[in-house]
Amino acid sequence: MIRRLARGTGIAIAVVAAVFMLFAIVFAATGEAPAAMVFAARGMQAEALPEGVAILRWGSGFAVVTSERADYVRALYGNGAFLVLPVRKSGCLAFRPASG
Repeated sequence: MIRRLARGTGIAIAVVAAVFMLFAIVFAATGEAPAAMVFAARGMQAEALPEGVAILRWGSGFAVVTSERADYVRALYGNGAFLVLPVRKSGCLAFRPASG
């Protein structure tokens, strides 16, 4: 019983992680979102953000940023970001393209 529960939990965690990674890959390719939530592998310094990237919110291990640059998501990865996910400026994850 416990093994079955542990295996089911492990599978659920793997599926959720795969979905987040898929969104991160698509977002890196398109860069289309009003803002991005950035997770750093080894802490993050504001000075390490690419030029033209503005900080909306700063937390322990993550930041919510925005930019007018079309390539800012790729630039974030180039500056050491571990994972970059699309978010709305309010902070909610945005898994659908912004309609405008």
